[in-house]
Amino acid sequence: MKKILLFTSIILLSLLFVITVFVIIVRRSIIHVQLPHGAVLHVLPHYRNIQTGGAVIICPGGGYSYLEKWYEGYNWFPYFYLHGYTPAMLEYRMPKHDFNIPMIDGSEAIRVMRKHAEEWHFNENNVGIVGFSAGGHLASTMMVMDNDSVRPNFGILFYSVISMKKDLTHIDTHNQLLGKDASEELEARFSNELHVSDKTPSAFVAIANDDKAVSPRSSVLFRDAMRAKNRPVELHIYPSGGHGWASHLTAKYRRQVLEDLAEWLSNRQQE
Repeated sequence: MKKILLFTSIILLSLLFVITVFVIIVRRSIIHVQLPHGAVLHVLPHYRNIQTGGAVIICPGGGYSYLEKWYEGYNWFPYFYLHGYTPAMLEYRMPKHDFNIPMIDGSEAIRVMRKHAEEWHFNENNVGIVGFSAGGHLASTMMVMDNDSVRPNFGILFYSVISMKKDLTHIDTHNQLLGKDASEELEARFSNELHVSDKTPSAFVAIANDDKAVSPRSSVLFRDAMRAKNRPVELHIYPSGGHGWASHLTAKYRRQVLEDLAEWLSNRQQE
C-alpha cells in the first residue's frame, strides 16, 4: 500500500510540474495589447502559420461589473489553441451605465485582431467572438452590428445575456449597462434577438435548462430569429448545470459541450 501511495504521489507531482511549466510558458507567450480607449487584448499567437486557422476573441462574464478573467478567459486558451485558433481575451472596460464603452472595446478588439492576422498567424476572415454570460451580451451585440469591419465571422455564446428586456435579462447586468431606469426603447436597442439580420454570422449557442440567473428563453429567441433570417445556428440545451456550468472543469455536461463545439468548429471550417 505504501508503494502504491508513493507511486501515486510521484505521478501527481510530475503532473503538477508539467502543468506549472505549461502555464509559465503560456503566460510568457501571451501578448498584451493596449487598445486605444484603455481596454486590453491578451493574445496567444500560434507558433506557426495555419492558413485555414482562425482566431477567437473571448469576452468573459461578470455582470458588466467585473471580469471573470480566469474561468471564462485564460482557462479557455488551451482548448481553442489546440483546435487551431489563436485565442485572445478581451479585458473590456466596465460601462457604469455608459452602454457605448463595451461596444467601443469590442469594435477595437476585432479591428486589431484583423490588422495583426498575418503577424499572429491566422486568417483575417475567420475571426470569431466568444461570450460568457454578460460577455455574451457584448459578443452577441457585435454579431448583430451593421458594420462589416467590426462584425465577427462567427459567434459562440455560453449561457449568455442576449436580451435586455426585464423578463429575459439578468437584472444586475441590465442595470450596469443601461441603468435601472432605462426606457423600453433603450432596452429594445440592446436586445440582440431583435436585431438579427441576413449579415449576422453563424452561431453556436449553449445553455443549461435550469439556469436561474439568465433566462434560457433569450437564447431560444435568438435561435428563432437566426432561423427566421436563414442564418446558420446551433442551439444546445443541456439538462442541468445552472449558470456558469460550461466553465467549471467538473460540470456534468462540460465534456459534452466541448465535443459539440469541436464538431461545430470542424464543420464550419468545411463550409
